[in-house]
Amino acid sequence: MDTPDAVCATTLADQVADQVRRSTHGRIRNLTVREDAGRVLVTGEVRTWHTKQLALQGALELLSGDRFREQITVVRAVLAPR
Repeated sequence: MDTPDAVCATTLADQVADQVRRSTHGRIRNLTVREDAGRVLVTGEVRTWHTKQLALQGALELLSGDRFREQITVVRAVLAPR
């Protein structure tokens, strides 16, 4: 059973990272979340704009817009010529 102290030991950055992973169903690569001076920066790579939107929505469930910055890149898969 979790104690209140154990639950509070998780940092805001960890909480945001967990929420982004859940909201994107794990479809974000190289995810990093850093907190600095009350602002949170989320970086990573996704394959679709839809997944980026899911990541942004997940982060904003925990943060206000003025505390949130993102550098999530949409990386298209490169197909080999046939």
